[in-house]
Amino acid sequence: MKTNAQPTIAIENLPFPIALLNKKLEIQDCSKAFFDFFELEPTNAQSLNLIEVIGELPVSFSKILNRKTFLNKELKEFTAHVTRKNELKWFKMVLYPSQREKCYYLYFDDVTQKKKTIDLSLQAERAARIGSWEVDLVNHKVFWSDMTREIHEAPKSHVPDLETGINFYKEGKHRDRIIEVVSECIEKGTPYDEELILVTAKGNEKWVRAIGSSEMINGKASRMFGVFQDIDEEKRASIKYQELTDRMRVAVESSNIGIWDYNIVDNILVWDDNMYNLYGVKKEDFIGEVAAWETTIHPNDKERSIKEVEMAIRGEKNFNTEFRIITPEGSIRHIHGQGKVFKDKKGNPVRMVGANADITRIKKVDRRLRQLLNITEKQNKNLLNFAHIVSHNLRSNSSNLSMLTGMLLDNTDPKNQEKFLDMIRISSERLDETVVQLNEIIKIQSDHGKNLQWVKVEPALKNALESINAHIEETDPDISIQIHKELKVYAIKPYLSSIFLNLLTNSIKYRRPKEKLKIKIKAKTTSNQTIISFEDNGRGIDLKKHGEKLFGMYKTFHGNSDAKGIGLFISKNQMDAMNATIEVESEVDKGTSFNLYFTNKAE
Repeated sequence: MKTNAQPTIAIENLPFPIALLNKKLEIQDCSKAFFDFFELEPTNAQSLNLIEVIGELPVSFSKILNRKTFLNKELKEFTAHVTRKNELKWFKMVLYPSQREKCYYLYFDDVTQKKKTIDLSLQAERAARIGSWEVDLVNHKVFWSDMTREIHEAPKSHVPDLETGINFYKEGKHRDRIIEVVSECIEKGTPYDEELILVTAKGNEKWVRAIGSSEMINGKASRMFGVFQDIDEEKRASIKYQELTDRMRVAVESSNIGIWDYNIVDNILVWDDNMYNLYGVKKEDFIGEVAAWETTIHPNDKERSIKEVEMAIRGEKNFNTEFRIITPEGSIRHIHGQGKVFKDKKGNPVRMVGANADITRIKKVDRRLRQLLNITEKQNKNLLNFAHIVSHNLRSNSSNLSMLTGMLLDNTDPKNQEKFLDMIRISSERLDETVVQLNEIIKIQSDHGKNLQWVKVEPALKNALESINAHIEETDPDISIQIHKELKVYAIKPYLSSIFLNLLTNSIKYRRPKEKLKIKIKAKTTSNQTIISFEDNGRGIDLKKHGEKLFGMYKTFHGNSDAKGIGLFISKNQMDAMNATIEVESEVDKGTSFNLYFTNKAE
């Protein structure tokens, strides 16, 4: 292609199928990968006709030809194509307009396999009565099939959205789990397959199987899709069977179970041999009365245990309890006791039969498991926090690089191209530093805060600014920095850079339209602490309405399509990890100030 100025990167050398079109959608140039994609022999690009290559143009593309003005927004379409080998393929077309050059870049992607997968899932829905669903994350639209609505017991007129769909799940662990897996699916593209309880529109609890995947474009989820199955009957039968199996297994494994028989009328208590072994009592020393049993009970459990026997005899509750005993040798054992009361024809209690089992080992294992669960929960929380940090911080860097690349392609001025190339180099260095810092974060989380040290503020702030140089170039904010070059705070270096990055991107993201963004960064040091403030004149936050959930996960307040509600959540957690505090002052349409409080420690 011959234009007024040659681009720095020749389109023919790009490693993906892309074509350069004029305003009439005529091919002017294309990459070598374009020929391979459509199984064409390399030739002069201008000799190719777009319609002959892809077939009939989509309606949205045809409308471009009738436009009086140049299209200035990205356009996506999916269409079918019969190859030279008579194979039916589906591909996605993305039209990127170049306002400066008044031309279009048309990118192609083979989505045949994804299309086949969707078709198969639709067939499965019809054959097995399995519901399907899809979430358009770009336009914030949700689709439910009729079967999915039926499983939810919702009317056919019900219009779902992602939040109300999640709220159908039973509050507690089931809702927490679906939020977790959906978040990972959106952030990292991780598919999920879960069995959970939902509460239908009619208030009925129902077990369902939720399967979901996401479609990632340029590292960002554009849509989620999956299937939804009613497994309530099978699941409840399985749970009941498992409960019976567990009881049988415990009964078999617990061979050292003692049986007792209490004659209530005559106050005679009979033990079998296992009972004597459990209590460490010799048969000849046992007097055969309830009082003999009472003397073995731990003083702290005696009153409660005797009361529970009396309540069972009166019919107030079943006897099913745990208590401790002290053996003649002085050892303490945990006993599980269970019994049933039998009555005569007049309804008077006459006999109580039951069993005792030594659960000391189980108690010890339970305590150990609880300790391990606490440790595992903490580790899982650290891993989840790390995953959010990875997703959020890498997304900021990758977004910056993507913007710079777009600026480089759209700008043909050599001086500007040299500037953008240098900005790309700096941004790439910051991305590399982010990866290194993420490795440091893993070590920090395993070292339990031992990485607190004196950190210079200015280099950390400079790195954060360089990581978003494309956003700064695009928005041209007025940034005032009033921080001494030698200022240090007692912190964790990667966390400090991450917090600065989050606060800066928030200011840029939530700036007021048609008004120049002003950001003031300043610091104040007292004898006890150092306060770093980030002030802007942006859109502000209604703290009366959102103040309590400001630092919560997935909380957004302005309706931005690219907002994930992760940045402030991460920053709050990182400040907590450094024994520091973050506070906010904000007023709608006037701006926001985030104040970071760091405790001063003696060097």
